[in-house]
Amino acid sequence: MKLNRQPLRGLIPLLFVILSSVIFIFVADKVFDIGPGWQAIYALFFVWTAFVISLMGKWPLTKVKQPLVGIAFLIAALIIGILHPFVVEWLGYDKLSWAWPLISNLFLAVGIVVAFGNMFVEGLKQPASIAMNSLFMYIFAIITLLWIGMVPAIWFAFFVFVIFWMEGWPVQNMKQPAKGIMLMTIMGFFALILWYLFIEMDTHFFNPDAGLWFVIFVWWLVSTSWTLETWPLQKVKQPLKAIGGLVISVVLTFITYYVISDVLEMNLGDAGMYVWVFVSWLYSWDILFGKWPAERAPKVEKVKDQAEVAKK
Repeated sequence: MKLNRQPLRGLIPLLFVILSSVIFIFVADKVFDIGPGWQAIYALFFVWTAFVISLMGKWPLTKVKQPLVGIAFLIAALIIGILHPFVVEWLGYDKLSWAWPLISNLFLAVGIVVAFGNMFVEGLKQPASIAMNSLFMYIFAIITLLWIGMVPAIWFAFFVFVIFWMEGWPVQNMKQPAKGIMLMTIMGFFALILWYLFIEMDTHFFNPDAGLWFVIFVWWLVSTSWTLETWPLQKVKQPLKAIGGLVISVVLTFITYYVISDVLEMNLGDAGMYVWVFVSWLYSWDILFGKWPAERAPKVEKVKDQAEVAKK
């Protein structure tokens, strides 16, 4: 089996994701005495920065090959991402009370940029494009925070599902901005269903049990649809492909939840924070390194651009 074909094409980077996550957690805990909650906060700011970097199309390192380009962007994403809470504190705000709402709203801005095919900066070249994108996301996140408050990230799992498992079906051929509006509507619909399912299960999105289940669900949605590129269902047509992906992800989520809660008997709140670290590295690895080291040939090397995926 060739390394650049699924499932090895996805499983090999996945091993690096797990290793990177474990190192991140170990260093944060043992060297800097940072608990799981702040580890998750730093990791989520890091992955948001990685997404912003992906919109740059490898600029200004377009001629640099992997893994050097990935390492360079990884260092930049880690430094900029981890500095976020300190900047918030420097501006005179309580970094703990602002961190989670700001992260949640920034990711909502990410969803909007992707759903609308990055149309807000269409025609702009780098670095103007990335500057305007970043400005839009920051202003959107802060205004939303001041006006509404924290927008719960429960929609984010379905952002992954709708964009990558559903591949934008059934609105993939619509033009913008109608396509973006419909994609956000579909995501919101699914999010409401999950929200009420949690209520029926006598829990809440912000409770440790539901929070852990949700982040595990995100892990499996990203790893199956993005890292494994919907393998082994690549050739199945929509909507059966999306239904199959949802079933696989939900089953794996329940199995993983059972192992963490009943077999390992971990504290559910801490476990949820650790899984967010794993999710952050999972998402960031594909953004910054693509499928390296499984994919190393220059002719196929690329950094994942979510805005381009959203246009398909």
